[in-house]
Amino acid sequence: MQTFYRKTQVGWLMIFIFAPLILFFLALLYYQEVLGIPFLGEPAPSWLYPVLIPVFAFVLALFWSLSVTGYTDHVEIRFGIGLIRKRFYYKDIQSCSAQKTPIYYGWGIRAIPGGWLFNVSGTWSVQLDMKNRKIYRIGTPEPQKLEQFIKSRLSLFGGA
Repeated sequence: MQTFYRKTQVGWLMIFIFAPLILFFLALLYYQEVLGIPFLGEPAPSWLYPVLIPVFAFVLALFWSLSVTGYTDHVEIRFGIGLIRKRFYYKDIQSCSAQKTPIYYGWGIRAIPGGWLFNVSGTWSVQLDMKNRKIYRIGTPEPQKLEQFIKSRLSLFGGA
């Protein structure tokens, strides 16, 4: 399938939060289980660190980035390693516009008034107003470029 647009945004905050947490718990696991030195004098249950480390690593792998790719008939978003993805077909989009997203909407996959937000960093997004009246916001560091691309495709597929 031919690609007409592609941009990946790195969620540096996720990396800066989860990578040190993973390293911290790895160090605690090493000190407690290998060296026999409990953290703050109180040993944690032996199962705790081997459970937390993979969970945090999995969350980091899922949400370390957001990729937006424009194809012939749809635009697709993919978080991190690609297990979480969503397609938006141009024929289903009524209109789109670049928007400043309020900081209190947060990051990640979030319910917002009237729809959903997909974001890993920053406060800029492209809002897709769907024909079924739902709203989707896609976080991007280049909102005007993404908006321009989607609008060029909408003219081919009957949108605004």
